[in-house]
Amino acid sequence: MLGNLIFQIERGMSAVTKLFISVYAVFAYIIGMSSLLWLVGFLINVVVPKTVDFGPSPPLPQGYLTNIVIVAVYLSVHSVMARPWFKQWWTRFIPEPVERATYVLIAGVTTFVLVWAWQPMPEVVWRFENTALVVFIYAFYALAWLMMVTATFNIDHWSFFGLRQVWTAVLGRSAKAAPFTARFLYGVVRHPISLGWLIVFWATPHMSQGHLLLAVCVSIYIAVVTPIEESDLVTELGEDYVNYKKRVRAILPWPRRL
Repeated sequence: MLGNLIFQIERGMSAVTKLFISVYAVFAYIIGMSSLLWLVGFLINVVVPKTVDFGPSPPLPQGYLTNIVIVAVYLSVHSVMARPWFKQWWTRFIPEPVERATYVLIAGVTTFVLVWAWQPMPEVVWRFENTALVVFIYAFYALAWLMMVTATFNIDHWSFFGLRQVWTAVLGRSAKAAPFTARFLYGVVRHPISLGWLIVFWATPHMSQGHLLLAVCVSIYIAVVTPIEESDLVTELGEDYVNYKKRVRAILPWPRRL
């Protein structure tokens, strides 16, 4: 079936194929966005039934080991799938117009798996009781999520989540790479989405041992993978990105370099 789908996309799609990949891309988008919404509640212990601190709690040594393995597998899958060499390899099997949608779908499913498999370790590391401070932290948390969503629109939200590639293929148009942009949030820091991830994992008035472990693992991952992503971007964009690196900070919005 997959081989037939690739053949039809390469030779010109039938109405059924167009419908199929359109529904597939929308489904992937819904799963991806739903997993992010679940993660919003998961990290601050609201709305969703299984959260970072609430659920069956194993003994601490077992909890640490299990959670480290879960997070390591989760982050490794995301990192490998984002690399150009992997995209080049798996588009031999996945039709290129749905490659990004497939990534979004897998990212969403693996996020749900992470949440489901997570072992809460609710022992308190810090807890703030001051009402004004708690409100400020939650507002900062919400602002970070808003910043990440806004950043996706700065670089083309629909391409980021794989919908535009499918629409282009369905309409029979040639795919065009999204132009390099250093506007809006990307004029302040080079990786506003990474900055947002750091904030949402650390911005909590109630930090448990499990939450702290998750925040530390994500922070280490961002520190390790950011230079790799930057190397890929230099290869793809050349001198434009090299000059951009000289002007704009990577993560922290310090004053621009002259």
